[in-house]
Amino acid sequence: MLPAARWEAVTDGLSGAGVWRSSRFVLKILSRTQLDRPLHAEALRLRWAASRLPMPTVVAYDVDDEREYLAMTRIPGIPLHHPDALLHPERVTDLLARALRELHAQPVRDCPFNASLNVRLREARERVAAGMIDETDFDSERSGWTAQQVWTELLRTRPGGEDLVLTHGDACLPNLLLDGEYIAGFVDVGRLGIADRHADIALAHRSLTFNIGPDAAEQFLDIYGRELVKPEKLTYYRLLDELF
Repeated sequence: MLPAARWEAVTDGLSGAGVWRSSRFVLKILSRTQLDRPLHAEALRLRWAASRLPMPTVVAYDVDDEREYLAMTRIPGIPLHHPDALLHPERVTDLLARALRELHAQPVRDCPFNASLNVRLREARERVAAGMIDETDFDSERSGWTAQQVWTELLRTRPGGEDLVLTHGDACLPNLLLDGEYIAGFVDVGRLGIADRHADIALAHRSLTFNIGPDAAEQFLDIYGRELVKPEKLTYYRLLDELF
């Protein structure tokens, strides 16, 4: 399926997949678990979004007893956390906010992927029960917590309602590609689906704080639309992300 090419390893991701890229294609390889098949989920979402959103095109998907394989086209550009992109932090902040507003404005009536809290909390419970949580990777404010403590806190503080839109699901700087002055597309869309907009806003806000600083994160909220943002939901969805 893939032509002979010079391939290079991509080592700056956190998905756990082996990732290689050539000038035209990207190949992901991931060990299977009994609980889920993340690359299959990503392939389904890429195929659904092909005519709707700027994302890679699936070339092939395959699976065997031990691994999943996903080959897709490569989008030009550099991730928003790349040092060259961060030479212009105000542009990165502005583009991220506007890209998420456009994504969240997409119609959801024909989206088959449900990422609402009922679904995500069920998945989180299964992951905790299966011992899949890396407790050493929790954010600093939860250093020393157990996965069970996070789960209990999620149940205790669950918001009363959801502002449902089409979400990326992991809207961090590495997952948006910059090509010149514009966002070229979204990558790593295995969690794309209908969810509360804060599922994206919370992770984007955290990513900007880490990569640029708290002032940029607050400016992001202003550009996105602070009237749409509930601070308690930002806290909640960062907490939920600890279990994924």
